[in-house]
Amino acid sequence: MKISFRTPFLTLLVLIFFSFNPSCSQKEHPSEKEIRLAVYEKEEGDPIRILGQKQINLDETPEMETLVLFQSGQSEVLSAFRKDGSNWIFLWKLEFFLKNLGPMYHDGKQSIWVAGSISGKEKPTFAGDCLRRVVLAELPGDNFNSVFVEVLSEEPPLGLFSVPMGYRKGKKIWDGYQLKEHEELKRTKRVEFEYSAKDKSFRIFPTNPNYSQEFVFNGWEMIANLPMQPVPSFVSLEVEPKFEKGKESLVTLQLKNRGNYVSLTYLSLSFPDVGNLRLASETQGVRLYKKGDIVYNVVQNKKIPAEYPLLEVTKEGWANNFRYGIKFYYTPAVTDSPRILFRSTYKFYQDIVSIPNQYSIAPFERDQQGFPSYLLGQ
Repeated sequence: MKISFRTPFLTLLVLIFFSFNPSCSQKEHPSEKEIRLAVYEKEEGDPIRILGQKQINLDETPEMETLVLFQSGQSEVLSAFRKDGSNWIFLWKLEFFLKNLGPMYHDGKQSIWVAGSISGKEKPTFAGDCLRRVVLAELPGDNFNSVFVEVLSEEPPLGLFSVPMGYRKGKKIWDGYQLKEHEELKRTKRVEFEYSAKDKSFRIFPTNPNYSQEFVFNGWEMIANLPMQPVPSFVSLEVEPKFEKGKESLVTLQLKNRGNYVSLTYLSLSFPDVGNLRLASETQGVRLYKKGDIVYNVVQNKKIPAEYPLLEVTKEGWANNFRYGIKFYYTPAVTDSPRILFRSTYKFYQDIVSIPNQYSIAPFERDQQGFPSYLLGQ
């Protein structure tokens, strides 16, 4: 009897081929059904039209994420997913609503958005009708990408216009709608922007010297880099040993001035969860206020007894891109991680300017002195 090994041998070759080429069978992005379930939490709904997808690192984890841009009904959505075996994990979405815009392009000569498309004005391959442009870029201190988009909007009396928006790990850090009253936007109906890989910053109206403005990331949000303004930016926060109720830890906060040179800056750290605070021996230019000490409240415009401890640092002569470290010992009075609030203030002629302020888009709390403050570690 003649035995043939041809068929099993070919089968073995096919199995070996697919085992070493998983990309042949692996989907590049979730299916329409998987997207609908993840984003809208329902199996039925408007059809989903996928406009494009990109695989890129969007957070600290080593695994790559997949950005999917799609349209569904009156929505245009940029969504982030991560592959976990054969499943897709939904991370976040940016959803914008459009009124059947269709193809559009910006006519620079007339300073208007025009329906349709012409040669040389085609939209990028990874873009939609509402999301005109998607830029993936690293911010200072990050080894992953954040997402920046040019969003087309419509509001009377401006009509159609576009502005930049920025998102880091799905959280908004730059809101271009704050530029709606900008003189150049009213004229051109578009806020152009470009990314500097060297400085890891963004510039709006880059070709117009009269209105060109740089924006830098301070660890919480994008800040306009103005003359005579420091931008104290978060670099790192080290706690040794880790915070534990009733036990003392050495805390080291590293900051960098990503703004301009300033002769005098005040840095404030507040501890609304109380606890005990003491200065490190090598600390200079730092004043410690304990509970009950007198502090000034800017809202009440009067001096009040402190409800909780705070550190105030007087930093003199802080130049651009120079680091500054603050060290102190802290004993938490709570079981959970204690809240530490941070803000900076400086004098601009007769005004006191603080970062953050009431226009900040990053989450903030008001400290006992009435100033908006960032939450460290968030």
